[in-house]
Amino acid sequence: MKHPTDAWATITPDRKVLAVVRSVPAAGRLLDVAGLLGDDRVGLTFTVTPGSASEAGIAPMLRAAGVDSLPWETAVARSSGFDLALAASTKGGLHRIDAPLVLMPHGAGHNRLVGSHPGSLSSASGLDGSELVHEGRLIADRFVLAHREQEARLHESCPQAQGRGAVVGDPAFDRMLAALGRRDRYRTALRLGGRRLVVVSSTWNQGSLLGSQREVLRRLLSELPCDDYRVALVAHPNVWSQHGRAQLELWLADEIEAGLVLIPPAEGWRAALVAADLVVGDVGSVTYYAASLGRPVMLAAFSTGDLDPRSPLLEFGAAMPRLTRGGIAEQVERVVRTPVPPVADLLMENHAESAPRLRSLLYSLLALPEPERAAYYRPLPDLPDAPDDVTAWRVDLRVDPAAWDLPEPDTSGTDVRLRRYPAGAPLPRSGRSAVRPLVVDAEDAVMPRWGSADAWSNRRGHTEEEAVSWLKERVDTHPKALLAVAALGEGSVLLLHRSGAAMRVHADGARPRVDASIVAAAAVGWAREGLPWHRWHHRVRVRLGERTVHLRGYPPREICAF
Repeated sequence: MKHPTDAWATITPDRKVLAVVRSVPAAGRLLDVAGLLGDDRVGLTFTVTPGSASEAGIAPMLRAAGVDSLPWETAVARSSGFDLALAASTKGGLHRIDAPLVLMPHGAGHNRLVGSHPGSLSSASGLDGSELVHEGRLIADRFVLAHREQEARLHESCPQAQGRGAVVGDPAFDRMLAALGRRDRYRTALRLGGRRLVVVSSTWNQGSLLGSQREVLRRLLSELPCDDYRVALVAHPNVWSQHGRAQLELWLADEIEAGLVLIPPAEGWRAALVAADLVVGDVGSVTYYAASLGRPVMLAAFSTGDLDPRSPLLEFGAAMPRLTRGGIAEQVERVVRTPVPPVADLLMENHAESAPRLRSLLYSLLALPEPERAAYYRPLPDLPDAPDDVTAWRVDLRVDPAAWDLPEPDTSGTDVRLRRYPAGAPLPRSGRSAVRPLVVDAEDAVMPRWGSADAWSNRRGHTEEEAVSWLKERVDTHPKALLAVAALGEGSVLLLHRSGAAMRVHADGARPRVDASIVAAAAVGWAREGLPWHRWHHRVRVRLGERTVHLRGYPPREICAF
């Protein structure tokens, strides 16, 4: 989207469009719309008007999209040469643009009262007459809206805008609808396996989830078993821009070590919502979009102090369940099994129709016939692969009560329920949590906890000689460790007990691969329960999240067996 001078141009468009970017969310909305102008008769130039709280994030976002922007003052000076201008924020001196202007929201409708100039506390930002009128003239020629209720509020707060509104729908929502078929690929990038994805969504300012309910992240990570759930954070771009990535990662270092995935601030949030099984959020647009997609939602914060009293977002907040101080796992289970209230029509109309409606409007303003092909938005980009998962766990193992009553092992096997919690997350303060054994993997980098390990695992494949050497070294070096487990190359693991006893463990069933960390967790929990080891020679069925792992022990070739 770099436009050379006409003298050097290879393609000379018939019409020129200027996209005026104020913030990262506004850039996202304008990039959505840019996909409708894929036509060699139309040239698109971006410019950035300075002063946004998320300004630092705009240039990287535009570069990632392949956009070279024109300096703001240059764009203003040349604006009379453009046939149309687009903006997704009222801020930044739009009255200086000497071209017909189309103004659109950058989030889910218009909901917040913003008192900063231009703006007032009488109407929502984007609909307020003091923002939309400069020296007696409207700053925009057309106002693109997602719902007719926004048009009604626009006419009430700015009578001069009568007849200028166009209710087309919501491009961001429609791009998510179009991406629903990509859910599996997004979930694969997040390394979910069979786990549920909990997305935590936080807008910015002190009333946001991160600003007022910071402990929610820790509660989710500490109370949800990491084989059942993975937790990801979508933070508003202003959070990233205000504090910087390095600072944010420092503040969230414990959570990241406990498995938290940070979703990139520009594009990844929509793919994360498509992939999500549950969203824990606040008053921000992302939470509303999630519920509109049919994702179960719990509100951890919902500050209404700066909401327009006429905004339907208040009705949305009243309809959603709230996260309370009680057990978080039980609340999550209840919400994911409860039908989501229908809320998509509160702030958005014309679902899946915004592309043709908006393209028709833009081409009419450009005085061009529309392309013959159907109007659609470009697919959402893929999520980057998530980092490796947790490398140390607190273990809770429960044995089928019937196993205690059998004088001889049941040849069909013993059933156990295994739950693993990230060791980096704070422990719940009740029940068995204080005595949960600690399993540490060979790749763990938190050295202070190595000496507290009750068991060790090594998930990389080894020869038997290498495995035996590593197992002995772990047990000898770490006196507290009761046992260690190392993966072997042929799809089994070798388990060494501190007593010197050992066994080779295979996974029964159609999938022979066995995870050394799961075997270590099951084995150390087994030892804590005091069950006899010879039962492993029949079968141990480990229920882990939504899956069951079938394990069976065999005597190793060289080391004495249990």
